[in-house]
Amino acid sequence: MTRILTAALLAATATLAGCAGLMPPPGADEMAKIPVVRYGEASSAGGEYVLLYPAGAPLPVVASVSGSLLAKPGLARMEVATNRDVYVYKTWLSFDGKSWMAADQAVGGEFMITLPGEKDSQAPGTMSARFDIKP
Repeated sequence: MTRILTAALLAATATLAGCAGLMPPPGADEMAKIPVVRYGEASSAGGEYVLLYPAGAPLPVVASVSGSLLAKPGLARMEVATNRDVYVYKTWLSFDGKSWMAADQAVGGEFMITLPGEKDSQAPGTMSARFDIKP
């Protein structure tokens, strides 16, 4: 399951990147002027930055289920890690910090939810996310 959720923190970036295709990707010279901040480090106050998810670094993900229908909400914390460096700036993504592309051109995936018992009246419910690097 951890491998399936490897890039879960990129989900918002990947799904919001549709508008990025209307603009050319930023150039290496332009991006070299923007500071790179590793996930977990403090960013510069108020300034723009490129967020780096280093390969293999633990990335916390919290999953929750709640709502007025439920008598007992649930919460689970897990750690995932990317298998390569991933740089994110607004709706742009890079694997080397130099060549940039719209995030939705680089990463694809899916979200799946099943209800408890949906498959055979006894199986637990599932929530999963899958993120793959596009060819």
